[in-house]
Amino acid sequence: MRHFFLPLFAILSLSLSAQKTYSPDWESLDSRPTPDWWMDAKFGISIHWGVYSVPAFSTKGNDADWYQNSMETNALKGKVRAYHEANYGERSYHDLADDFHAELYNPDDWAKLFERAGAKYAVLTAKSYDGFCLWPNEQANRSWDQPWNSEVRGPGRDLLGDLFTALNKTKVKPGLYFSLFEWSNPIWQQDRAQYATEHAMPQLYEVVERYEPWVVWTDGEWEASSELWQAPQFLSWLYSESAVRDRVVVNDRWGSDTRFTHGGVYTPENEPDLDFENHAWEESRGMGASYGYNRAEDAWDYNSSQSLVLHLVDKVSRGGNFLLDIGPDAHGKIPPIMQDRLLDIGKWLGVNGEAIYSTRRWRAPVQWSEGRRDWKPGVDGAKTVVDPLLKQTVDPDPGYAVKEIFYTWNPKTKSVYAIFPRYPNDRKLVLKGLQLPLTAGADVTFLATKDKLKAENLGGNVVITLPEYNPNKIKSAHAYAVKISGFGDFVSKPKVDVTYDPKTVKPVVKITTKTLGATIRYTTNGTEPVETSPTYTVPFTPAATCTIRAKAFKIGLISSNSDSSRVKLYRQLPAQNMLKEPVPGLRAELRTVDGDEYTSDRVIRGFVEKADDVTIIEPDPYCAENKCGMVWKGYIEIPTSGGYRFWTESDDGSMLSIDGETTVNNDGEHGMTEKTGIANLQRGWHSIRIVYFNTGGDYGLKVRYAPLGEEKREFEEGMLSH
Repeated sequence: MRHFFLPLFAILSLSLSAQKTYSPDWESLDSRPTPDWWMDAKFGISIHWGVYSVPAFSTKGNDADWYQNSMETNALKGKVRAYHEANYGERSYHDLADDFHAELYNPDDWAKLFERAGAKYAVLTAKSYDGFCLWPNEQANRSWDQPWNSEVRGPGRDLLGDLFTALNKTKVKPGLYFSLFEWSNPIWQQDRAQYATEHAMPQLYEVVERYEPWVVWTDGEWEASSELWQAPQFLSWLYSESAVRDRVVVNDRWGSDTRFTHGGVYTPENEPDLDFENHAWEESRGMGASYGYNRAEDAWDYNSSQSLVLHLVDKVSRGGNFLLDIGPDAHGKIPPIMQDRLLDIGKWLGVNGEAIYSTRRWRAPVQWSEGRRDWKPGVDGAKTVVDPLLKQTVDPDPGYAVKEIFYTWNPKTKSVYAIFPRYPNDRKLVLKGLQLPLTAGADVTFLATKDKLKAENLGGNVVITLPEYNPNKIKSAHAYAVKISGFGDFVSKPKVDVTYDPKTVKPVVKITTKTLGATIRYTTNGTEPVETSPTYTVPFTPAATCTIRAKAFKIGLISSNSDSSRVKLYRQLPAQNMLKEPVPGLRAELRTVDGDEYTSDRVIRGFVEKADDVTIIEPDPYCAENKCGMVWKGYIEIPTSGGYRFWTESDDGSMLSIDGETTVNNDGEHGMTEKTGIANLQRGWHSIRIVYFNTGGDYGLKVRYAPLGEEKREFEEGMLSH
């Protein structure tokens, strides 16, 4: 026995010493890989449930979980407040917690439903923006000076713990959602740093230690920096010391400076076209337009089963996960329409799941048909009335292209899956630009029937002959999948990096690929490289503005997809001679346009409704409730000649110009999106114009700058004048 214990102790010591630790800085924290279980899972369910489930109301197209905020601020043209007064009189939002009974809540039924839906993880709102906790947290009671958790108010039970217990009996991994800030928390309103230190972060540590979640999904981060939230310190502990350090998955919502930049999984929300090829990501959306159950929504306001299946396929083909939100009612029942949608997704996954689970983004995630790809939906209120994905797949308008085929790839089996929403009338599925090694025999299977299919190389494409369509045999509503076994190992897509010298602003092009031994070929006119194109060997500087496109090749593998980057030679813009001393700040103009369509160009030509001198670049309060445009004009003083990078982050569109030249183009209707651009500026004064517009819903604008090679920052005092 002595001989046994000594080696075991040594092994344990070695194991402990090898345990990776992460320091509380973003460089270290961002180096942590996303756990494989989450990368394989692909489909998760989020559950918005709480006191707001009692009124369960917002105007159509808006989120019911924002009921408290909408009611207390009289947002949405007063309709939520009017609803509250009509139904609850003088009762406060907090009083509604007494009506949150959850008497029909059966967590085992929920867990079984999620498992039948094919979800691999489920995330419940442990605490939303109202601060009400679904677990017995004493800090919530102290902070609000009243019972403010589900064990001592309303349901009288640990709602979060009960669901975790139920989920642990299934294959669905339990996770939790946690809002960092709370709308009207007394501590938050007095001292934000104290709120983070004494309230929010102790709650977060407690709920993680108590329930050991597989997912920690934070939100409400935008009101303060990650430093104030002490996020790096928390994540360092979570990754290095907590009981879930090896398996836990987190998102990117850890401060106003982290979304799409730091943390874990990137989390676009109702942004179907956004993806991140080289980073783990997950799009979340409600089953209808609302997070949380909204009694104002009708059946036609919900996504159809086909729409939800195609959203799942679309995200997975581009390397992401799909987090679908549901909203139980105050009694604890998941509305039947939501149950029905989940079960339909589960049926589809039961047939085609191997084309989804454990797959990764292939070299080409989607195949388009011929036609235009710029279809835009109509808008009614805050949300679109037509699902763009259906228009881009099964119901196109004349002249517009569709996504004919979605591809996924299993890196372990080397199998490629082709998922197609529409069954070809001639039964011919054409995979464009592919060639199968038919000499070795191609094993092509139709997942719906397990039939082996005929595949041919014809005209540079693969043509697969599908079986006769028989709805009694093909049990695969909404989309179909074909598996090509043992085929699809490809060269990693090269990355074209362009950097600019901070002083001369000359570009340097560097091209890399992760595939060892691959040869990189490139062009300078944007055309697709071929095996006879110039070979990349060392970084270089182009002689003129051009588009570099690169592709990697290796014998025995499918060539990579191509990557491209626009390389620009920037002439230095001379400083302007100022005839008089400028006044600090910018001239801000609130503008409207003729008609309902807003673009940056239309705002520039719009009508000035009011104007003022400002020192802070932020949208006018009018933009919170109305479509609006804004223009800020003036001058920027550049302290040193050289290259400067500018950023705009906006919801919806924005544009920044220096000396009349567009530097940042962030135009278009979209959620909070950041774009950047470069200018080569001589020391001195330069004209600057910032254009912004909002077409409804959320809004916001941030404008920052930095000398090339340095961290982005706010404009210094005195830098902007007019």
